[in-house]
Amino acid sequence: MKKALIIDGNSLMFRAYYGTIKQLDFFLKNNIEPTNAIKTMMLIIFKLLSENKYDYSVIAFDHKDKNFRKKEFDTYKINRKKTPDTLVSQIEPIKEIMKLFGINVFCVSGIEADDVVGSSVKLLTDNDIFCEVYSSDNDLLQLVSNKCNVIQIKKGLDETVCYTMENFAGLFYGLTPNQIPDFKGINGDSSDNLPGIKGIGPKTAAELLVKFKSLESIYENVDFIESKSIKSKILADKENAFLSKKLATILTNFFDEKKADDFLSKKMDLKELKKIIEKYKFNGFKKYIGD
Repeated sequence: MKKALIIDGNSLMFRAYYGTIKQLDFFLKNNIEPTNAIKTMMLIIFKLLSENKYDYSVIAFDHKDKNFRKKEFDTYKINRKKTPDTLVSQIEPIKEIMKLFGINVFCVSGIEADDVVGSSVKLLTDNDIFCEVYSSDNDLLQLVSNKCNVIQIKKGLDETVCYTMENFAGLFYGLTPNQIPDFKGINGDSSDNLPGIKGIGPKTAAELLVKFKSLESIYENVDFIESKSIKSKILADKENAFLSKKLATILTNFFDEKKADDFLSKKMDLKELKKIIEKYKFNGFKKYIGD
């Protein structure tokens, strides 16, 4: 089976930046434009491509325009800090460098990187191409299937957790991948500012879903919930629950008009990558580019 590399670029980029944030002192003290995220992203991609062979590849970034979730729920992700200028200046160079690796770069107005990832996975798996998704975002766990693993990045590529259909229930409260939006509909998500059902945490949310399977089924069978407290909370927050589920559901149909071959990996431009490494005086790349 052919294989695809699908990267949540925003997630990886923020991890690359904040994982090396101590380096900023050097750049700022010496009045140098920061490149910590650029270097770390390059090291991660070199490592990934040197250890695996991918026939197809996608890296997705959020677009600066307001997306459909923000239009529907104005306080969506309102808790998140503004992207620091010291990272903003590195975003466009990172996108251009990803192209030099032969990876197809997508940044689409109106949808998020998650939706680009989800739509890529749908198109490719429908064409019998096995996908490996790299992210640190729990939302993307809903994409796990027999043809798609999601590798959660904890620290660089040294600490990862690979979610598969076989191990999913053991790693996530006994649930299945398609129950992730239902779980967020109940539990909410503080990082995305999804309210969920007030007063119900992850353990109870999972117990309800193990028993009733979906958010819709919970409301259809609400009279069978024995706990009066839980029942009253569910009834009080129905609107927020369904809104949260809707916003947590990843779009998978954006690339319906595309063909799998549109996502074929290109040849890595090692010559240009070497120029980037020399330009920024990066070290630590010898094992990938030679002397």
